[in-house]
Amino acid sequence: MIAKYQVYLVGGAVRDALLALPVIDHDWVVTGATPEQLEQQGYQQVGKQFPVFLHPKSKEEYALARKEKKQGQGYTGFICDFSPDISLEEDLERRDLTINAIAQDKDGALIDPFHGQQDLRDRVLRHVSDAFIEDPLRILRVARFAARFHHFGFTIAPETIRLMQTISTSGELSSLSAERVWKELEKALNTQHANIFCSVLKEVNALDKLFPELVWEEDLNLIESLSQKNITPAQRWAMLCKNTPLAQLTRLHERIRCPNQFKILAEQTRSFIENQHIPMDSIAWESWLVCVNAIKKPQPYVLLIEVLSHLTNSDIHDWQSLRNTIATINAAPFIKQGLSGAELGQALKKARTEALDKTLSPLIN
Repeated sequence: MIAKYQVYLVGGAVRDALLALPVIDHDWVVTGATPEQLEQQGYQQVGKQFPVFLHPKSKEEYALARKEKKQGQGYTGFICDFSPDISLEEDLERRDLTINAIAQDKDGALIDPFHGQQDLRDRVLRHVSDAFIEDPLRILRVARFAARFHHFGFTIAPETIRLMQTISTSGELSSLSAERVWKELEKALNTQHANIFCSVLKEVNALDKLFPELVWEEDLNLIESLSQKNITPAQRWAMLCKNTPLAQLTRLHERIRCPNQFKILAEQTRSFIENQHIPMDSIAWESWLVCVNAIKKPQPYVLLIEVLSHLTNSDIHDWQSLRNTIATINAAPFIKQGLSGAELGQALKKARTEALDKTLSPLIN
């Protein structure tokens, strides 16, 4: 540890340990130190807005205790004071929730000036101070924590809900960058209760402001599908977007700069819902399978049909058998016959369609 200075474990590591959850990341706060003193001991500064340092051996993050004063708009509109005389309590007071404002010293003793342990026991997400409203990003963070800890029975304190509603009406949500919005959304999609993220945002009047294109309706089938342990975050996103018209969904993805793996899966899901009508004939199935590149990209296709089987209550093995049917048909025999260009494409399509007819007959009957 750092000689002469006080070092404390803070935030998520303390919270998760108290909840008996695996602790993955460790964040540390240092009081009574200057940047120069840490650098002299081999720490590498990485923070731009305020000093955060990487430990020379563990590479874990050590931040100087700091206070913040609101000066501009949005989550970046703060002036930070990280002088050595800032106390641990002053640093903890700037945090979002009481359960994230618990520290632990080198001897294992807990420092909990805002009663985060009691809120952990009571399963309550509560803001630390009224300064909560100064950072619009906290709406997304609280919604994400509500989703992550839903299975523990956590609820949001009514007074915190009111502050979140105040933020929503302030206009400051518009200051959030697409990258920060997506980052919080993606973390929520890594939970089994991503629907709670949307529910909270809707309750505090933020959903329409952050995701105006999203048409979101909660139903029991959706909740059950989202809670499956083996589905991916991209699949959860596709399920959440199932009611959003494709044109609106495309605009949403462009605006929030959605990564391709999420974008393609959600848009293929919605396109199927809008354009395909089961039962389909062999020609329609062949066209769709080619459109989603089922032959060349079997793994993304599996993710897609897992989503569609949930949403349409159909057997995933039927979808897989259709793909397997056309995957066995290749162009080589037709090329030997001298076919090329459009004629080759037509011959392939005919062969695939005829094979699908045979596969579909027992599925239909």
